[in-house]
Amino acid sequence: MTILFTVLTGCTTAPAPTTEWQTHRAALSAIDSYTARGKVAFIASDTRFSANLYWHHTPNASTLRLTNFLGTTLLSLTMNAQGATLIDDQGKQYQDPHPARLIAYLTGARLPVDALAPWLIGQPRAQDRFSLGPDNRLAALDDAQGWHIDYQDYSAETQPALPTRITLSNDQQTVKLMISTWTLDND
Repeated sequence: MTILFTVLTGCTTAPAPTTEWQTHRAALSAIDSYTARGKVAFIASDTRFSANLYWHHTPNASTLRLTNFLGTTLLSLTMNAQGATLIDDQGKQYQDPHPARLIAYLTGARLPVDALAPWLIGQPRAQDRFSLGPDNRLAALDDAQGWHIDYQDYSAETQPALPTRITLSNDQQTVKLMISTWTLDND
């Protein structure tokens, strides 16, 4: 019986250790460039789709790329201080000063891309209401535009611990993110 228990314990992923919030928040604030790779699912009453997710953020720009299971790019969005440029799966280019509006127009899916840079790493913005979990990391937050974000899991393999499962929802849609790979590019 002990051997079986040891084997089963060895197969589980260790949870990220508990941290002190102010220390964790300071470590998150020090991250200026990163890449997240994983999967995203959009669920709404009239739209359901999933894709592979690539998100790259630097202090000057962010890039979101969604691909299908074959690796074909469905859309590529680049955002900077001047606005957003989206290239669709046909290679057609669209521009708009508001990246979320651009994605909604072309896909029907609402995604708060303007706020994703801090939210993906588990960092609330100054205007967000948030709560911490028992591990002293972000457990949930709400923003003024009606988004509710739940942080279900964090990686024990990143320093600082970064989210691996996030659900964003509003009254019209749910977006589920599973981050499988984090790369911190800080200089």
